[in-house]
Amino acid sequence: MKANERLTTAITNAENSGMCLWTRDPNGLRSIRARVKAGELIAVRDDLFARPSYWSGLPYIEQIMHILRAVIAKHRKWVLGGLSAAAVWGLNETYRMHDHVYLATDLRSHCRNRRYFKFLLVPSLEPEMRNGLPVTGLLQTVFDCARTLPFDQALAICDAAMRIHGLARSAMETFVANHRGFKGVSLARKVFAHADPRSENGGESIVRALLIQWGYAVPLMQQWITDPVTGRRWRVDFLWILPDGRMIVLELDGREKYVNPVMTDGRDVTDVILAEKERESGIQLRGDIRFVRTTFKQATEQSEALRFKLDLAGVPKC
Repeated sequence: MKANERLTTAITNAENSGMCLWTRDPNGLRSIRARVKAGELIAVRDDLFARPSYWSGLPYIEQIMHILRAVIAKHRKWVLGGLSAAAVWGLNETYRMHDHVYLATDLRSHCRNRRYFKFLLVPSLEPEMRNGLPVTGLLQTVFDCARTLPFDQALAICDAAMRIHGLARSAMETFVANHRGFKGVSLARKVFAHADPRSENGGESIVRALLIQWGYAVPLMQQWITDPVTGRRWRVDFLWILPDGRMIVLELDGREKYVNPVMTDGRDVTDVILAEKERESGIQLRGDIRFVRTTFKQATEQSEALRFKLDLAGVPKC
């Protein structure tokens, strides 16, 4: 078989296996880099490759998984940990957070960080198989993310673990109590204290984390309010109930609620927006509710504008 035919077969096999193309053969690597230069392949990492059209057609979570599967195929004794294990557990699919592959090592095989690999020391390493990949257990994964990631990202992962896998707060608190000597344990304790399975997605978790960091009282989530006009009950994202009984609602808007057929129930964008306005108008006729709307971009990139709106609405501080 000619070299080009072998390479084409290797690319097809990699795609069929759900991973990036890699090789240990120096000649094969030279052929791959020639195709990269010609634009026929892209270098996902310095030693991992894919066809541009194939790669761009993958959802972000599958791009992450293609990288992780290829890394484990090359290094079969390695164990995914931290953020990489969280992706395998279904707790994180934000591609921009996965510049590195995170690996768990014990005291016998501790390694230094290099290239795009970061190693986490897990003295009592007991790997599990999840979706065909060796990963740290769910509790260990959540603990390592909680103690090493920024508060907002860590909270999103912990919320997801509770929501998706039914992970109990008591289990997390016991785990952190048994790992007092680890670096970042105080941050993990704070994350576990605020974790809540009622957060429906990562965006809500991150916005809630920001509210906590800004010093606002922790809001209630996914609360039901009755429309006095129609008698219908509507669910709101975040809710504060003031001492005098008045309420403040914060709604997190995103494109998906207007364009995702599952969420729009087959209606077009105009109908969805009009229904949303009618819902908000009806609720506010109660007279004891203030509405604040924001977007994920405003919360994360234009925080002063959101904080100004929250202060005007009278959201209490801790």
